Amino acid sequence: MMPLERSLGDLFSWNFLYHSENGNSMKKLGLGIQELADFKANNLIYVDKTEHIYKLIDDGKYYFLSRPRRFGKSLLVDTLKEVFSANKEIFEECWIYDKWNWKQKYPVIKLSFAKMSYRKDGLEAALELSLLEQANLHGIQLTTPNYSSRFLELIEALGQETPVVVLIDEYDKPIIDYLEKSELKQAYENREILKTFYAGVKDQGQYLRFFLITGVSKFSQVSIFSDLNHLTDITISKHFATLVGYTEAEIKKYYADYLSSLSQELEQSESEVMQEITRWYNGYSWDGKTFVFNPYSIISLFYHQEFRNFWFETGSPTFLIKKLKEADTKINESINKHIPESAFNKYDIDNINLTAIMFQTGYLAIKAYDRKTRKYLLDFPNEEVREAFLDFAVKHYANSSLLEMETIVETLLEALHHNDIKRFVSALQALFSSITIKQLDKVKEYEGFYHSIIYIVLKIVGVQIACEVQSNFGSTDAVIKTDNYIYVIEFKMGSAQSAIDQIKRKKYQAPYLSDRREVVMVGFGFNKAKRNLDDYLVE
Repeated sequence: MMPLERSLGDLFSWNFLYHSENGNSMKKLGLGIQELADFKANNLIYVDKTEHIYKLIDDGKYYFLSRPRRFGKSLLVDTLKEVFSANKEIFEECWIYDKWNWKQKYPVIKLSFAKMSYRKDGLEAALELSLLEQANLHGIQLTTPNYSSRFLELIEALGQETPVVVLIDEYDKPIIDYLEKSELKQAYENREILKTFYAGVKDQGQYLRFFLITGVSKFSQVSIFSDLNHLTDITISKHFATLVGYTEAEIKKYYADYLSSLSQELEQSESEVMQEITRWYNGYSWDGKTFVFNPYSIISLFYHQEFRNFWFETGSPTFLIKKLKEADTKINESINKHIPESAFNKYDIDNINLTAIMFQTGYLAIKAYDRKTRKYLLDFPNEEVREAFLDFAVKHYANSSLLEMETIVETLLEALHHNDIKRFVSALQALFSSITIKQLDKVKEYEGFYHSIIYIVLKIVGVQIACEVQSNFGSTDAVIKTDNYIYVIEFKMGSAQSAIDQIKRKKYQAPYLSDRREVVMVGFGFNKAKRNLDDYLVE
C-alpha cells in the first residue's frame, strides 16, 4: 500500500489517504486534530474513548486532569463538549451512541487558554474577551464589569433552566509561559488573576452539571484552586489510566491497516513491529500498572513509516528546560527513584520541584507502585524520551554534537562490557571536557554534578545503573551491572584512593559477592581546578 494523495486543506496536510489493494479507502490519520467533528467529517481515525468518558461523567462532577503535551487532552475536552451538546450523529460508531440520553442538551462553556491572546492583550483582557465570545455563542448579554464576575454571571445565566458544563483546557499556560527568571513577575500576576477567576465557582454548584480543568502541570491547591477544594484530581487515578493515550489493543484495532503497511515497509512481521513500537513509544503510566502509548508519536510513526523522536521534535517543553538549567539539585535524583505521592504535588512558582516537573511534562512516568510503602517508582517511559533527554543534555550541558556524544556513549558501553576501566575513564574525560565552563560556573556541588551526568548518559542508553544504593553497609554512590560484571563505584572530589578506601571500609561490595558476576570496585577522583576526572583506582 502506497500513499496516493494528501488530504484536502491545510488542516489535514499531515494526513495521507491510503487505499487498500481491493480499492476500499482507509480512514486517514488525524495528526494534531483536536475537534471531534473533524474526525467524522473528514474520515479520520478516532480511537473511541467514550466508554471512559461516560464513566467520568457518571462518577462525579468536578475534576482536574494533568497530562503531558501532545497526549489528547484537548480532544478529550472537545469530545465532552459534543457529548453534553447532544450531537449524537458524531458518535455513530462509538460505544456511547446507544448509552447516552441524547434528548438532554446542556449549555457548555469551553475555554482554552492556548487560544487566548494573553501575551498580546494581558490575561485579564484575554479572559474577558473569551467570556464575551462564549456569551455571544449562547445569546447572553453580560453586564458585570470584570472577568471574575462575568464568569459567574455567565454560569448563572446559562444555568437557570439546565445546569451548565464548564470545560477549561490548558489552564496553566499563562503561568508556565513565564517561568524564566526575567518573566517571573508576570507569572505571579497571572497566578493571582487565575485564583480570582476561579473564586466563587464552588458556590455555583446549583448551576453546574460538570466541571473539568486540564493542563500539563498541577500547581498547588492553595496557589490557584483554594476555592475549588472539591476538585477530584484524577491524574494518577487507576480508574482513568487510559482516558487519554493509546493502549496496545487500541493500536491493533484502530490502526490495523497502518500497522500492516508499516510491517511491509520494514519487511518485518507485525509482531516484531509491535515490539519495536512498544520499545519506542509505550511506557507512560499514571497508576504503575496500565501502560499507554503517546498518541502523537503513534500517528506520526504511521505517517512517516519510520521510528523517530517525534514528540520532542514538536517543540521541547521550554519551561522544563529553563528549570533544569537553573536547578541546583542533582538531575539523577528524580530518575529511577521511589517517591511518595506528595512529591507530585510539590509544584508552585515559589517551589518548582524537579521531580514533579519531569513527571508532569512526560519525561518521567510511573513504572511501579508499592502498596506497602505507598511509593511510586519513576523512570524514563521509553526510547523516544530517553533519546530526547540525551539530546537535551548534549545541547544544554555540553559543546559536543549529537554524533560526538554517540561516539562517547558507544565507547562507554564497550568499555563496561569488556571491563576496560582505562577506556571507560578516557570516554568519561571526553564527556566532561565537552561540558561548558559557563555551565560549570553555576554549579555549587561539582561532585554531584558529575555524578548526575554519568548517571544520565548511562541510564539513557540502557545501562543498568542505580545511584545511592542503600544496604545494611551504607549508601553506595553507584552500582552498574552488565552481563558479566558488577561495578561498585564511589565518587570523590579529590583522590581516588579515598573513594576506594570508603568502599572497602563500609563494605559496599558485600551485597554482591554471592552473585555469579565478577565484582569490580572503582574509585573516581575529580579535580575541581581541571574541571574533570583526574584519578581512578580499580580493585
